[in-house]
Amino acid sequence: MSLKTGLQPGTIMYTGVKNKYEPIEIEEFIYNKESIYNNVNIYKENINLRLNFEMNNWINIIGIHDIELIKKIGEKFSIDNLILEDVVNNGQRPKIEIRDNLIFIVLKLITSDENNEFKYEQISLILLDNVLIIFQESKTPIFNTIKNRILKDIGRLRKRGIGYLAYGILDRIIDEYFVILEELNNRCDKLEELVLLSSDKREFEEILALKKDILKLKKVITPLKEFMVILKSNEIKEYLTEDVDIYLEDLNDHINVAFENIESLFLKGNELIQLYHTTVSAGMNEIMKVLTMISTVFIPLSFLVGLYGMNFEVIPELKWEYGYFILLGLMFTIICGIGYFFKKKKWW
Repeated sequence: MSLKTGLQPGTIMYTGVKNKYEPIEIEEFIYNKESIYNNVNIYKENINLRLNFEMNNWINIIGIHDIELIKKIGEKFSIDNLILEDVVNNGQRPKIEIRDNLIFIVLKLITSDENNEFKYEQISLILLDNVLIIFQESKTPIFNTIKNRILKDIGRLRKRGIGYLAYGILDRIIDEYFVILEELNNRCDKLEELVLLSSDKREFEEILALKKDILKLKKVITPLKEFMVILKSNEIKEYLTEDVDIYLEDLNDHINVAFENIESLFLKGNELIQLYHTTVSAGMNEIMKVLTMISTVFIPLSFLVGLYGMNFEVIPELKWEYGYFILLGLMFTIICGIGYFFKKKKWW
């Protein structure tokens, strides 16, 4: 049962598993094309922000488990409780909400560790006039390239508005999806080779694990089609400015490619399961084929043995001096004849 079941709307409750006593890091970037201010501090009781609304303000908050901090941020920037509730609820699907004074964006950041296990982290962006607030569940290095470009004045970031920074963050998150998609595609190809070589149960378990990862990623990527429709609307342009239109089109192309790739992977996952069952069935057919051929050989031999094993007093052939050898020769001839027939029919 959900932790929030029965609570009234707007109740701010962290739904993750992180220790609420872990320190929260707040990083500030206040910049324009002429100057830059950067500061990192650990939140204790007070929020010490050096805001300058004549410049771009990026506030990066690492940790969403401290409810008091979230409430203070909400009060400082006039963010309503429904949005703050979604910030600390790490089970949100990707979405965009437009308010009178801000835009709220939720995306899932997906990374893989050294064991090739995927980690899903919720990233929340709140975009106000000249202010971008980002909430991360944990510290990740994927935004380091953007931070370095701001600090060293590389590229367009320092020369553009806060909307361009928001685009850069979204683009960086979506770029990470392609890394995960490539890993999943490589796993598909390797499993396909293994299944063709053998039909071991371990391969089937790996296919099911792969299918589970694909489905989880599909739930993240599929809503992005709707996400981009809202992101390209006229209401959003008030915050992002029209000069980022071309970049939003590029972002839309990336999302379309990611969507096509995950659909392709989903089909490949289904095909892998079918291939596994086909390989298992083919192996069983080969076993049944061999057993049937053996049975076919022994049926006439069993008949002859049973015939001369009956307990009648008068069986003329039992008196033959060479009857035993003739029966062995007949059995050998039957075996050769059946073998020749199988060979001619290419069953063997």
